[in-house]
Amino acid sequence: MALTLNNAIAEVRQILNEPTALFYSDDEITDWLQEGTRIFSSKSLLVEDVGTIDPMILSTPYYDSSDETFIGDMLEIYAVIYNISTTYKGLIKIHPRQIGNLTGMTDTGTPKYYCYFDRKLYVSPLASSTEVSGGTMEILYAKETDDITDLEDEYQHIPIGYAIAKAKQKDEKWSEAGFLMEQFYKDMAFERGDKHNRQVDAIEDFRIQATSGARQNAR
Repeated sequence: MALTLNNAIAEVRQILNEPTALFYSDDEITDWLQEGTRIFSSKSLLVEDVGTIDPMILSTPYYDSSDETFIGDMLEIYAVIYNISTTYKGLIKIHPRQIGNLTGMTDTGTPKYYCYFDRKLYVSPLASSTEVSGGTMEILYAKETDDITDLEDEYQHIPIGYAIAKAKQKDEKWSEAGFLMEQFYKDMAFERGDKHNRQVDAIEDFRIQATSGARQNAR
């Protein structure tokens, strides 16, 4: 069952054998849970969400958190889907270095390319009045968060382990703290390696590479 923040605090307290605040305050435990969640989400890239840009903005080359707050929390984008009148189109990811090589960067029309750099989502071509009035973009992404309720049930024990390690540090039980902190990073690395595949960088990476025999025959 998914934990609320209060449930997570209670679980930490149960393991520390301190059901009510004496040596450890609820505020401290909350800070540790938030810190552990933030580290887990940013390192594992396993906290996923969907955000929508609606409306699109006329003739702008990029969108940031001042346009949609969720953009400031994005770490890695999996897909950008443009929708106008229930007609859907996936945008092609390009590397930020390719932005300068696109022709007609001031052209407007149906978006075709996107890239993400410095917490800004760049889109080309720029939105015209047609896209602004009827178009939206749906973003599938991995995000950074400090809210343990954003985590799937199977991951929530990991920041709880981090909070317990921090509690042991406060109690100057350095050996226990070190073991628990090491376990936190091992658990996080295991989940990332087990469930997160490296994202392809651009459309070229989707192409099947020719075998050595095929390359020789092509010569």
